Amino acid sequence: MKRLLVAIGVIAVALSFTSCNWTPFNNLPQFILSDESVKYVDGWYHDPQVISITVSYDTVDENDEISKVVLADGPLVDGELQFKRKVIEPTEVKISVRYRDDEDVGETTAFIVPNTTGKFIFVNGFDYVILKGTDHRSIDENRRFSIMGNLSEIEGFEPSFLYEPGLVQVSVLAKPSSLDQSGKTIEFGPVVLDEGEFSIEGDLDVPTLVTVKIFERPSLFRKSVEYLPAILEPGVNYKVVPLGNNGKWAVQADRDGLHTRLVSSWQLDPEYVSLVDRWMDDKAEGRSERKGRLVHEKEFVTNYPLAEECDHLRLSNQIKLQFADPAPNSRQAIGSEIVKWRSTVLRKILRDTQDLDLARMIYELSWIQFEEDEIVSAYDIDEMNALLLELALKMDQEFVDQYISPLADHLKYYGEMELTNRTLIPGQVAPEFALTTIAGDEVSLGEVVEENKLVLIDFWASWCGPCIRSFPALKKLYSKYKDQGFEIVTVTVDDSFEEWEIASEEQELPWIDLGDTENDERKSSFIPTADDYGVRWIPNKFLIDGKGCIVHKHFSDEDLEKMLSIL
Repeated sequence: MKRLLVAIGVIAVALSFTSCNWTPFNNLPQFILSDESVKYVDGWYHDPQVISITVSYDTVDENDEISKVVLADGPLVDGELQFKRKVIEPTEVKISVRYRDDEDVGETTAFIVPNTTGKFIFVNGFDYVILKGTDHRSIDENRRFSIMGNLSEIEGFEPSFLYEPGLVQVSVLAKPSSLDQSGKTIEFGPVVLDEGEFSIEGDLDVPTLVTVKIFERPSLFRKSVEYLPAILEPGVNYKVVPLGNNGKWAVQADRDGLHTRLVSSWQLDPEYVSLVDRWMDDKAEGRSERKGRLVHEKEFVTNYPLAEECDHLRLSNQIKLQFADPAPNSRQAIGSEIVKWRSTVLRKILRDTQDLDLARMIYELSWIQFEEDEIVSAYDIDEMNALLLELALKMDQEFVDQYISPLADHLKYYGEMELTNRTLIPGQVAPEFALTTIAGDEVSLGEVVEENKLVLIDFWASWCGPCIRSFPALKKLYSKYKDQGFEIVTVTVDDSFEEWEIASEEQELPWIDLGDTENDERKSSFIPTADDYGVRWIPNKFLIDGKGCIVHKHFSDEDLEKMLSIL
């Protein structure tokens, strides 16, 4: 019955979309772009004159002054919008589409090549325009690369049913270096699949590390995004192919080159593919079984770490279980094998090369894997550090000091904060601190705790929107419970005293507001006090009792009021 109700609810949502001004996603208005016009060819709008289109491009004169050339602007007449002049050379244009008198305009860019055509669609309600099937921007066959695929032929390709055949899109993106931000952002696409197929062509001067992103937009459901690493080279053609038998994909080149050497050499290895298949099998079958999870949770609750000073606390099992690590499962173990496999291979390639540019590319490839692949493990940070150390052996000392060492320090810091965050849980003693108010008065946590029954520590900053939005509710609770032994201590993590002072005065905070004003140039992301609490994001709240023990952390305003109601 529950499953039936969910299905009925989803269908109702779909019907509500189509009953308003929402476009049916399987019948989007489609247009053909040529060197002389835009033509409406199919889709939901039976009267294409309700759509207004502008096609334009920019030119630069000898004085570097930019001017806009409008090829066409207005509604379609008999399903077509003629250009003022024919495009006689390859030209990148901007396409703007407006439905009726809507203020919002959907825009994209496209490359018009004489004697060729392309397609684009307009998604009303979401107000965006996207190329369909192809994005061909190459004008030099010596610099040309191409990447294509028919994803409907690949096992595991399942767009959500509301969008069948689905607004599944593909884009190719190169980013600046994660080390020194050298290089520039380059993007080809996105394109929406045309009956499952896509084709992207462009020009490159040098081998370029990219991510091929496959995703669905818009989507009512959270769907995983596929990030496929590739090294594109001029003159090489690429294709998205199955990686194993269970729904993973990979990019394959049509000839030997850097991509084959640095990616396919390990990614298509039968042993690696077998690991990926096992991981996908485990994911699909959900082998982190309920029974095993219940055993793990029972053991965690039974052996919950409670500091001797805090044995007076009576923490509920519900609170304790919020801080339990995920139950061990086979997918985690397989994921660790996968991460170690690819890291070991790439470290060896990095170690063996004497080409510094290639060494950097190998490192960046590894970084993409850690950042974007859904397969993660507990060894990620260790493997990242190992790769950094390999790269450091290749680079000169100045580069190491300026870029590699700070990143290594950051990874170490992140690992330490992760450990602190996992161990500083309810039932542990809150770290002591003494900080100053804006007026310069020093206040210690111990003093505040001694004078109150419950103390809320709230880490915040002037730039943190959620922090600021939480203050009105906290002010109400503070006004209601402050005379019953409740105090609030906010601790800023702002980068400067001035930012903190301005924001604190604007918010008119009625409680104790503190900051670390002695160390204005901070070496870590947050102040030392925040580090002691393992704070990796804000707002971040801890509730402390009169004996200095943590009662709860990371809770909602509703949870806080329930805990205060027993004062």
